[in-house]
Amino acid sequence: AAIIGAIILLNALIYYVQQFSTERILRSLQKRSTVKVEVLRKDKSVTVDAVNIVPGDVIVLDEGDKIPADARIIEARSFRVDESQLTGESLPISKQAEALGADRQIYEQSNMVFQGSFVIGGEARAVVVATGNNTEFGRLSDLSATSEEVNPVERKIDTLITQIVIVISLVALVTMGLALWRGIAWDEALRFVIALSVSAVPENLPIAISIILVLAMQRMARRKALVRTMGSIESIGAITTIATDKTGTLTHNKLSVQELWHPRNQRKCTLQTLADAIVPHTRHSVADPLDTAFRSFIAKNPPANVRKPVKVYQFEHALALSGALYHNGAQYALALKGAPEQLIERCNLTEGERERATIELHHLTGLGFRVIALGHAALKKPLESLEALSPRQHITFDGFVAIADTLRTEAKSAIATAQAAGITVRMITGDHFETAYHIGRELGLVHHRSEVFDSRQMSMMSDDDLAERLKTIRVCARVLPEYKHRILEILKQYDITAMTGDGVNDIPALTNAHVGVAMGSGAQIAKDAGDIILLDNNFQSIVSAIHEGRTVYANIKRMVTYLLSTNLGEVLVSLGSLIVGLPLPLTPVQILWINIVTDSAMVIPIGMEPGEARNMKQPPKPANAPLLSTFMISRIIIMALLMAVLVLTLYALFDHWHGAGYARTVAFCALATVQWAGAFEARSDYESLFRRIKKRNTPFLVGLLVAVGLQLIAIASPFAPYLHVAPIAATDFAAATTVAFVLPIIVLELHKWFGRTFLGKRPELN
Repeated sequence: AAIIGAIILLNALIYYVQQFSTERILRSLQKRSTVKVEVLRKDKSVTVDAVNIVPGDVIVLDEGDKIPADARIIEARSFRVDESQLTGESLPISKQAEALGADRQIYEQSNMVFQGSFVIGGEARAVVVATGNNTEFGRLSDLSATSEEVNPVERKIDTLITQIVIVISLVALVTMGLALWRGIAWDEALRFVIALSVSAVPENLPIAISIILVLAMQRMARRKALVRTMGSIESIGAITTIATDKTGTLTHNKLSVQELWHPRNQRKCTLQTLADAIVPHTRHSVADPLDTAFRSFIAKNPPANVRKPVKVYQFEHALALSGALYHNGAQYALALKGAPEQLIERCNLTEGERERATIELHHLTGLGFRVIALGHAALKKPLESLEALSPRQHITFDGFVAIADTLRTEAKSAIATAQAAGITVRMITGDHFETAYHIGRELGLVHHRSEVFDSRQMSMMSDDDLAERLKTIRVCARVLPEYKHRILEILKQYDITAMTGDGVNDIPALTNAHVGVAMGSGAQIAKDAGDIILLDNNFQSIVSAIHEGRTVYANIKRMVTYLLSTNLGEVLVSLGSLIVGLPLPLTPVQILWINIVTDSAMVIPIGMEPGEARNMKQPPKPANAPLLSTFMISRIIIMALLMAVLVLTLYALFDHWHGAGYARTVAFCALATVQWAGAFEARSDYESLFRRIKKRNTPFLVGLLVAVGLQLIAIASPFAPYLHVAPIAATDFAAATTVAFVLPIIVLELHKWFGRTFLGKRPELN
């Protein structure tokens, strides 16, 4: 009881230390700051903490502000916000005060602002309509409030342990009856049955798994993947599908210029107008991602003239234009950029030129690009605002700039690696259909538009219809947070799922997936919802985590196979002696010694077998597949029967030659040696020991030396009498241990050979 209690205490201590370490790292990632808000109360402007605003307050929003609540816009001037954390849309959204119809989705509500968004440009006043948990931001918490689930691997182990306990309980009753029937004293029989029951249940498996998982967590942390829950390592190795967010996960959430187009191939004109039309970034503002992309492009491709603007015109929502004014001799030059349709209409173009520009616009938008039109005009005097620009003003069209969110360079190869491992990758994004299709095609996720799903159809679909549709879908477009939640619920019915994301809009799906993978640069609330946090925001780290998880999963199966074969062997040794009429070959304390000392010294090193690249070249096991295959169960039974026959035979022979005490010591040594041989064979499922032994596992050799050393101490030290061990001849010791080591290896090598030859088991996929 003391030993078992110590094991439970150590297991709890390991969990606590790892959890404390993880939370300490998480706290270091958090950046706490108090948000201040300008509010109009009783016709006076006051500044209050964001937590103190209430519905009905009128808030004043300016460039650079973080929006503290959901609010209805009542006044707006050139007002644009970044809602990427909420909707997944990486481009700024223009907002205005006009009334809209009912039943609009979040991304269609152009007269609303939502908590957690940022003001990119312009100014507005808005009436607060919801705060705290009543906001769209807070509503996601309700979607995220799912019950704690046991991960699939833990569920399989729990099921296996339950089955073992039931079987051992029955065996204990039978053993107790046989012992009493054989005339063994009641108290001796009870001690024996208790020792047998304890040895039969792999009580050291939980602590062994905990240690293996802690070591895996440390390895993953060195690869910039912070694991918050140990069980997620097991689950990620078994996942069959990844549902990945796009913005900030597959992309950098950073726009960049992809193409320049000029109607007469005068690229220098397009470049000059683009440079002139960029709105300068001030220290106190939130950078407009469009202008940031243009500024970065111009830095790498400088125009012929670099000049300072006389006046800058912020984006005018009514005109869909922004620009800047420059001196041009005695006159002025106006550089403009804005929505293509509006600017083309204002430019002096022939019908042929207008048609050609429209065709090119459709071509670029069809490739999934966001397109900005450019133009310039000569003015005699400066304008107060772009609204003062005459409709008859001569504007020269300077072409288009095509921009897109930059894909991570490693994303495509990481997706290909996951697909090669038999994992289905689905991109779930808030982007428009065409944008999602072209990004998916560039990443190798889709080849046809039929593989892209417009999620707005979900409201009219039953769960069964949606499940059938998702079987062939690899990209979901226009996805709202609650849609992600529903998609994950359906995927979980058939797959072990991982969800990646970095924004507030990803929280319901992150908490609902078997494994939630958050980006380290994402929203803090998203990191809190994730099971694994990628500190370097590298999608490739997900693949590394899967490889690590598969290695852990394979090693857990090896540990379970080893422990069950040795524990079942110990049961059969004792039960067999009662059945055939032999004295009990082992005392209760000897059984506990082997079970606690020998098994523990070997099982953890077995769980530290190194991972191999070929682990990612096989499909994952089905979600409902048992932990152990029929082939491995047959391995356990063969090993246990062999152990029982070998130990009982040696005991019977040496009992006949030298007496019970001598024979018991031989049986004790033989049983330990058989388990060492079993540990060697447990390093691989199908690969020959003589091939596997070439692969280095230093902890295994250390564990073997520890086990052998402890066994020698047990039989050749002052400690021996406490284990009821008698002195034996060196020749008998050598003969018994040699047979006990060699025979199991021969039998199990034949079993592996049978699997490779007749069952098609491939050692390279072991």
